[in-house]
Amino acid sequence: MKKKDASTKITSLSKALEEHNYRYYVLDQPSISDKEYDDLLKELMSLEEHYPELKQTNSPTQRIGAKVPSGSKTVKHEVKMYSLDNTYSIEEIKKWHERVLKGLDGEKPEYFVELKLDGISASLRYENGEMVYGVTRGDGLVGEDVTHNVKTIRSIPLQLKNSKQSIPARLDVRAEIFMDHKAFKALNAKRREQNEELFANARNATSGSIKLLDSRITAERNLKCFIHSFGMLEGGEVIASQAEFLKQVKAWGFLTNKHNRLCQSIDEVIAYCMEFQEKRDALPYETDGVVIKVNDLTQQQILGHTQKAPRWAVSYKFPAQQATTEIDHIIVQVGRTGVLTPVAELKPVECAGVTISRATLHNFDEISRLKVNAGDRVLIERAGDVIPKIVKVVEKKSKGILKVPKKCPECGGKVVKEETDAVSFRCVSSTCPKKIERALVHFASRGAMDIDGLGESIVVQLMQEGLVENIVDIYKLKEEQLLNLDLFAEKKAQNLIKSIEQSKGRPLSRILFALGVANIGAKAADTLAKRFKTIDRLLKAEVNDFTAVDDIGVIMAESLVSFFKDTAVRKTIKELKAAGFSFKEPEEQLISDKLKSKKFVFTGELEDMSRQEAGALVKKFGADIVSSVSKKTDYVVTGKNPGSKYEKAIQLGINILNENQFQELIND
Repeated sequence: MKKKDASTKITSLSKALEEHNYRYYVLDQPSISDKEYDDLLKELMSLEEHYPELKQTNSPTQRIGAKVPSGSKTVKHEVKMYSLDNTYSIEEIKKWHERVLKGLDGEKPEYFVELKLDGISASLRYENGEMVYGVTRGDGLVGEDVTHNVKTIRSIPLQLKNSKQSIPARLDVRAEIFMDHKAFKALNAKRREQNEELFANARNATSGSIKLLDSRITAERNLKCFIHSFGMLEGGEVIASQAEFLKQVKAWGFLTNKHNRLCQSIDEVIAYCMEFQEKRDALPYETDGVVIKVNDLTQQQILGHTQKAPRWAVSYKFPAQQATTEIDHIIVQVGRTGVLTPVAELKPVECAGVTISRATLHNFDEISRLKVNAGDRVLIERAGDVIPKIVKVVEKKSKGILKVPKKCPECGGKVVKEETDAVSFRCVSSTCPKKIERALVHFASRGAMDIDGLGESIVVQLMQEGLVENIVDIYKLKEEQLLNLDLFAEKKAQNLIKSIEQSKGRPLSRILFALGVANIGAKAADTLAKRFKTIDRLLKAEVNDFTAVDDIGVIMAESLVSFFKDTAVRKTIKELKAAGFSFKEPEEQLISDKLKSKKFVFTGELEDMSRQEAGALVKKFGADIVSSVSKKTDYVVTGKNPGSKYEKAIQLGINILNENQFQELIND
């Protein structure tokens, strides 16, 4: 293809892909299948590869993401990003309304109300319709440049739609970037599967995702974005109100919240607040209140701002299940991978029907944000099944904040700083007793080696007595050694020795999970064991061998190669072999091979069996179970509430079976 033709084709493909993004992510009205979209994207990528000088600044290929050099760049906001004053009751809303009336000399305002999402505030800059950058709120004056990650969010246009006449020369739109319940659950399920630390809530997950250096990871996390206001609007059509602005941004290709509402009176505003206070749990995302704005932009200018917040807007915070108490101590726990986690020990307090005495502080970034230390009086919050969290310091009684330990609090070993989704600090000592203790408890747990009787209290006592220092030592224990310990009588000692002996026969999949390879959970361990069959093949495998396996990505593959090349790991495997481990995955007894190599995905709630039971059943016919739908999938079996996998199967034209059809396939 000639360069001129390639340029025309690149422009055409770019426009088509962005239109499809808009229809899918903003209008929720896709007009082509995922495969057709992927084919267009591949064609564009191929042309850009051959003609890199023709690649457009805001090419749709940037949606895929890439890794950027370390070191974040800051950007000064041309217009300050203000915070909002809060109200917590109907009376406070009415008092704010009275101040608005006074500021407008009694002129009647309309109000525009919007749900207040629990996400990350950002400013998106466009010049002549082209995205220039995306910046976090920061301190309101200066924010962090996260353009590379913002461009992966499909509901954010890279070029504004509509006629050139209506597009402003310069535009700063203010956005709330968030992760909905579905995406958050999927992300934590994946992290649990890969043995990674779970995010405490969707906001933390969003914050970590938007600040990653590798936007390829961000692109996989399905972030969304609602536009709610603007900081600068130069040129284009005149906009007179908040309602008009949000109507216009929809025409430009942005996503706005469908629950936004124009209210003629403060009574309508209050009714809206009460309505969504009741509905909040049914929404597909986290919301903690309502933002109330004077609709008319001229009236907004008349009311102006304080140093901190606009006078023409306020938030109503939904009542949370909260209580205040005092922090007795902050302890730093060490996990089995060495990550240091600060935990607040509280003076016991009733909250949401339970007594709370501990609350996680997640990490040291959270301590810096809260400016908290032992002795401070704090507000804690508990909603539903969420882990109790510290919301803020209500009375600062201590001096300063808890500092990051320079040495491991358990072993005195070196602590290193790591930056992934969030900054973490890790003990790197291989002899740290707490790391060993947690690793031993995991090794013996039900999902791993299932050594009945070897729980946390027993592990602690065995380590205190010097009987166990590593997993190999478990298989050297004698009954007479156990009888000398406080926790053991003869029968209990015999049962534990028997359980330890039985564990030697566990399949490779269970052993691999028990060994605690970073990023490898139970499902991935099962997949690897089924493919490689023996530990010797795993020891010889390289990154490419692992990534050739379904559901094993590059990060997981690199973790596996690093793990199996470690001399200490190889020594452990050698000693476990000597203790009687076979390190083999038994061949499954097949009923038949009629479904050999067919790939199944199960989604939704089955009535006659669990998805695990259904998966085990098709394996007996030679099939493979995969976690996500792709063009390689042969069958998608659906139950009640199947979700996005069902929708993707329709788009890709995959064979879809309900439970009855699945039974017929198996019984045929």
